[in-house]
Amino acid sequence: MSAGGHSPATGVWMFPDRPAPYLVEVAAHVEAAGMAELWLGDEGPAREPFAVLAAAAGVTERIRLGVAVTNPYVRHPALAASTMLTVHELSGGRAVLGVGAGGQMSLGPFGLRPQRPLAAVRDFVETVRAVARGQETGAYRPTDIAVSEAQVGVPMPVFVGARGEHLNRLASEVADGAFVAGMPPFRFGEVLTWVRSRRDVAVALYPSAAMSDEAVERHRPEMIWSLADAPSSVRLAVGVDDARVQAAAVALRGGDPGPARRIVDDEVLDRLMLVGDPDEVGRRLAALVGEHSPASVGLAIVQEDLHAAVEAAGLAFEAMRRHLGAVA
Repeated sequence: MSAGGHSPATGVWMFPDRPAPYLVEVAAHVEAAGMAELWLGDEGPAREPFAVLAAAAGVTERIRLGVAVTNPYVRHPALAASTMLTVHELSGGRAVLGVGAGGQMSLGPFGLRPQRPLAAVRDFVETVRAVARGQETGAYRPTDIAVSEAQVGVPMPVFVGARGEHLNRLASEVADGAFVAGMPPFRFGEVLTWVRSRRDVAVALYPSAAMSDEAVERHRPEMIWSLADAPSSVRLAVGVDDARVQAAAVALRGGDPGPARRIVDDEVLDRLMLVGDPDEVGRRLAALVGEHSPASVGLAIVQEDLHAAVEAAGLAFEAMRRHLGAVA
């Protein structure tokens, strides 16, 4: 079971790659389904996640609204902080800002590469905290019109989301939590050892899941990003070639999913994510919760019908609770 002997909070993580009004509808559905949080990715020139979450604040009353994750290269940290603090204000203190170094999917369209990622993410967290508290720091000087946590009365948590050791150790040192996602479940144990190396910070654990044939085929090429941005040891563990993965990522960005589909066969897909009906996914989630005790657990969903995906996620969480033997 999770820490405290109870089932953790639940939620979903989505890419903002659909019409914005549809994403806002789905946010309302997530709350109606009884979940506790919704996270949106920040994936380059997709829908603007901060704007979608601002709209979602108006159609929800309870769920946490998170960005997982933005990065220091496409957004100045002070501007990202003031933008998310506005969502925090609109939602009555329900916003969570996640930051990481950014991967090929988010940086590639802009021709950017992460420079000094550890220092950049550390500076980002420091600046966000300064903006939130109305304090001056090296990269920010507040003015009399600046937004801060004071207008809301509730602190805005800052999470770090990353795959590698150094940034996850940084999360343990400076962040309020870690968003652990975009990686095969077999890596969670190693990554959480780093996340909890300095402090026992909150963990949001979000494996990808496919609970229908359509979801499997939609996920299949997209999982190339999990391989492309992962350490080489992950590609070695699942038996795929580095050069082929990078070439497939380039092809997918250019609109050709064929190479990615050929690499991510059924065996590889099952190593990268949770595949099965909601009861099977719930069983696997219960095992992850029992092993890792996250503060919240959720599913990354990318299928065509996100409303159906939310319904399936709800069934999986019910199954998870049954397998945990916990009261919902």
